[in-house]
Amino acid sequence: MQRATAAILSMQSEEAEINFRSVAARAKISTAWLYGTKSVRDKIVRMRHTSPATAGESQYRRQQISHERVVATLRLRVKTLEERNRELTEQLEAAYGRLVVVQPKLGSLNQANIATLGKRDR
Repeated sequence: MQRATAAILSMQSEEAEINFRSVAARAKISTAWLYGTKSVRDKIVRMRHTSPATAGESQYRRQQISHERVVATLRLRVKTLEERNRELTEQLEAAYGRLVVVQPKLGSLNQANIATLGKRDR
């Protein structure tokens, strides 16, 4: 009970969000114990409802951090896709280059084949 009370007082002084999960983590005790101990449970419920501005600010900050993480993840994904796109573009350009070299040879072979076929038909 002392650890739970100390954690609540500490969190109050820091203006941290007070709820069962955060108190349990700070005091290193189970949430089941907090719910089961009536005096501590009542104190947490009271504290949770008396500081809505702090909770709102905390929720806003959590959302802001979450959005920042999403943006960072998407930026990394874009960077990865841009790199892959660049690699594939280089491979395609190399393939086109090989086709340009091979195509004239194929054209001359086709002309020779056509000439040969033409002679056979006569």
